[in-house]
Amino acid sequence: MMATTSSQALWYSTRATGIVALVLLTASVVLGALTTLRVGTTAWPRFTLQDLHRRISLLALVFVGLHVLTTVSDSFAPIGWVSVVVPFTSAYRRLWLGLGSVAFDLLLAVTISSLLRRHVAPRTWRALHWLAYASWPLAVVHGLGAGTDPHLGWMLILVVACVAAVVAVVGWRIVASWPARAGPRVLAGVTTVTALVALAAWTASGPLRPGWAARAGTPRALLAGSHRSVTGPAPSTPTTSTSAPAVSGAALPAPPYRAPLVGTISQGVVSGGAVRVDIVARTTGSLDAVLDVVILGTPDGSGGVAMQQSQVTFGTPGAPSQFAGRVSTLEGSRVVLALADQAGRPLDLRVDLSISGSQLSGELVSMAASGGRPGGLQ
Repeated sequence: MMATTSSQALWYSTRATGIVALVLLTASVVLGALTTLRVGTTAWPRFTLQDLHRRISLLALVFVGLHVLTTVSDSFAPIGWVSVVVPFTSAYRRLWLGLGSVAFDLLLAVTISSLLRRHVAPRTWRALHWLAYASWPLAVVHGLGAGTDPHLGWMLILVVACVAAVVAVVGWRIVASWPARAGPRVLAGVTTVTALVALAAWTASGPLRPGWAARAGTPRALLAGSHRSVTGPAPSTPTTSTSAPAVSGAALPAPPYRAPLVGTISQGVVSGGAVRVDIVARTTGSLDAVLDVVILGTPDGSGGVAMQQSQVTFGTPGAPSQFAGRVSTLEGSRVVLALADQAGRPLDLRVDLSISGSQLSGELVSMAASGGRPGGLQ
């Protein structure tokens, strides 16, 4: 129990330090751009902005270091010290963790060059200092791709605010002293707008879509064996199915079929007092499939949840989001799911659960589909 509590605390600390580091890094980029614009007033002379920029940059580096430390110390995800400084070597969400490693390496280069500034030519130091600006977009994409909170409203607002602040100061710098160096300024503006559109499109089609954890590169053992709700507590112990067959990319069999399943369930309170229930399970025996159910609702007074919204994905370990949809019926320990694949082919499932603490077992049964194509979050 002590180890679980410690791991859970590290998980929350990793999330918190990462979010604070992003905010501080954004503030550092904005203040750095303002100093290059020679912004200053009587109340805020230019030297005060420069001093604030240095202090916030140092504080950002401290929180990045804490973020790295808690991430490596947490045993939930297989992230080692080598992956921190050598990009794209982690088995956990390799691409998105790798971008974070690149951002960290760039910040280290800026910090070391600043400490050795007396021994570095001014032009070289300024070139290295620009790496801090390059680390910011990498940090944003890293947070969206590797983080567990992008779908939460408050997190999206925070990211949008950070992006808007940087875009605003970049726009200010582009129009300042116009039309001097018009060509590079136009190129910078077009690049900024293109990157902004690409970021928005990728976020909508990637981190905000069901099944992102699997597509992002989360090891299948973690998807199938243990789970943490992004808003609730971590399970007290991990669940590992010893009777499940080896992971394969085979497609689901044609209905009808039934199979036992095992997994975990976690529950937590989200903004507004709503309750979120997360179910992650995997079938055993001849059917090899993974099921992910998210239910949002309100306490019903009897220890249960009155469902308001739901989101479900179901598929093989190689394609965990092959079917997506919603919970159509929630009656005690029986859950009925209305799903459809990307072609609109429906699939209805009935799941009968037996819950003991954070562990669950039960049976999954395919049913005659109702024919209605479910929406995303219902």
